[in-house]
Amino acid sequence: MSRFGKLIEELEDLRQQDIKNSAHVFSITATLHSRLHELLETVENPNKALPKKKIDQEELVKRYGNYNNAHAAYQKAYGIKCKRGWKYFLEAIEGLSPPMSLEERVDKLEEAVRILVKALLEDETTK
Repeated sequence: MSRFGKLIEELEDLRQQDIKNSAHVFSITATLHSRLHELLETVENPNKALPKKKIDQEELVKRYGNYNNAHAAYQKAYGIKCKRGWKYFLEAIEGLSPPMSLEERVDKLEEAVRILVKALLEDETTK
């Protein structure tokens, strides 16, 4: 075989390998996309199956420590405005889910990354 023939054959082999690699990357991307979509659905709608319960003052104090912290958290998350006092505050936040703290967001993000890495590794082992 001539030198040009060998070069053409090597180029064809590289092209075939490139096609296989592209297909593999596409497969991984599609898997991760679907898993990420599932995770986003659960994050956006965490209480789908759960009935809404009314948040009370005791729960807010346990979660945020005091009225000012609770009000600041809801103000930052939802932009609520109400008269000062638990009665008015509880009326204003009725039906709203408690805002997630930075730690809770980080925990959810870490869990999402763990799930995506697991999906990626499972996909790698099945190839």
